[in-house]
Amino acid sequence: MSSINRPARQINRRTLFKGAGGVAVAVAAGSVVAGCASDSGPVGTGTAARRPLPVPPLLAPRLVDGKKIFALDARAGISEIKAGISTPTWGYNGSILGPTVRARRGDLVRMEVTNSLPEMTTTHWHGMHLPALMDGGPHQPIEPSSTWTPEWRIDQQAATLWYHPHPHGNTGHHIYRGLAGLFVLDDDNADAAGLPNEYGVDDIPLIIQDRRFHPDGTLDETDRKDLGLLGDTTMVNGITDPHFIATARRVRFRILNGATMRMFNLRFSDGRTFHIVASDSGLLNDPTPVENVYLSPGERAEIVLDLKTGDEVTLRAVKFADNLEVDNSDAPDFGLADEFDLLTLTGPNQGGEPAPLPNGLNATLIAMPDTKGAPTRNMDMEWFQINGKRMDITRVDDVIDHQGWEVWTVANKDNWLHNFHVHDTQFRVLSLERTSTTPMIDGWKDTILLAPGAVATLAVRFTGYTSTRWPYMYHCHMAYHEDQGMMGQFVVVEPGQQPDPQIGTGLDHQMLEYTETKPSTTPPTTEPDAEHSGSSHSGHGGS
Repeated sequence: MSSINRPARQINRRTLFKGAGGVAVAVAAGSVVAGCASDSGPVGTGTAARRPLPVPPLLAPRLVDGKKIFALDARAGISEIKAGISTPTWGYNGSILGPTVRARRGDLVRMEVTNSLPEMTTTHWHGMHLPALMDGGPHQPIEPSSTWTPEWRIDQQAATLWYHPHPHGNTGHHIYRGLAGLFVLDDDNADAAGLPNEYGVDDIPLIIQDRRFHPDGTLDETDRKDLGLLGDTTMVNGITDPHFIATARRVRFRILNGATMRMFNLRFSDGRTFHIVASDSGLLNDPTPVENVYLSPGERAEIVLDLKTGDEVTLRAVKFADNLEVDNSDAPDFGLADEFDLLTLTGPNQGGEPAPLPNGLNATLIAMPDTKGAPTRNMDMEWFQINGKRMDITRVDDVIDHQGWEVWTVANKDNWLHNFHVHDTQFRVLSLERTSTTPMIDGWKDTILLAPGAVATLAVRFTGYTSTRWPYMYHCHMAYHEDQGMMGQFVVVEPGQQPDPQIGTGLDHQMLEYTETKPSTTPPTTEPDAEHSGSSHSGHGGS
């Protein structure tokens, strides 16, 4: 099966700190039980158990006065995550997950997000460059039976982004119940890259997650001490044990780690080489040949896989050889030795040898930016805190009063795992030190894995949108850590401005009326893909 059974073990805090429009995914009939195992390796899956991989449909927009309007409805339903077992879940426009939203650079988009759930939620556009009022974080609550209608112009390069809830203190549970979907961006540069691009045929989304179940099939939402919702069963695109039959020799997979806490070390069962062509926020310059890739919660990777006629291969989540530098005695609690069969693949019936992958995929990907003289900030992550503070929705932690680059030094001060995500913007990784772990750090990123003790130096860019009233977030994207308070807030303002935030108190979120000016119908004059020198304005230090 695609589940593991290990005795539950509590983590002692002293141990942890020894050191410093369409319907959403339709579930196919049939059954599948993918393999998983402990150190002995994954258990094989019989072909009779397979179910076809569901592909989230593309959400068709309405076009009104040149504006693309996408409608999403967060609702409750019943899903067949495990074959033959009914599980109450949440989804957008269906019972679990959501349709793929697809837009193009330069598009003016409007999202109509209706909450048909029994409690308040939000919808955050992860990886999107947009005004803070439209961000969908804790300050944009959607009360039951109400609709939120943010709009903005797409002004960033082609990338695989995603959308998910972000209610303060409850993000993990809302994602775990099934609320998540991809938001794919296109541009002329990506069109010319020569990569597979027929959605659902040779361009396939893979949303990888984990769950725990009660014997009656309902989700087990019990937070494990200090670990949150770490599941023992994996699913891809909303079902366990999926099977994909390729009709093309070359397939592009857009992979999202949509889990709330679990890290995935992805490789194929025969150890074959594949190519990474994009990270979180855009294409790489050249395809990178690898045999495995690490993804922490919220991270994405686009890979290209070549398949031959007669191929039978399995995408697996395998154990981390070095436990991601977590102490060996604690590694089992984080699931770092777990192994799962995620997806079986069958090669096409016919097709010629694919042409070599082209280099120069992303002509706009600049060399490492010149950050000389750029403002600096430190972000120390420790004990559900950043810079010694837990999230306070009434507090602004950082003020960015300029356009251009900043250098952020993000340190994992714990001896357990964290990752770091920042809203609105993207960053380049200048260095990753004090660690032997090699996560994906190439290209434009918005989320980075940090092993215990690791220190990442990031070149973070700020362009376009300012507001004294509405903050963005930065946080650990391991959702339990985030929900426990490992999150901070920042505003981007004009030089000399001070924040005047319109924020609630604690968890008492109120639906706020839109008095902010809507996004301009012309893109910012600053080109986000162009290199910027350091700002001449002095920066504000970290809190």
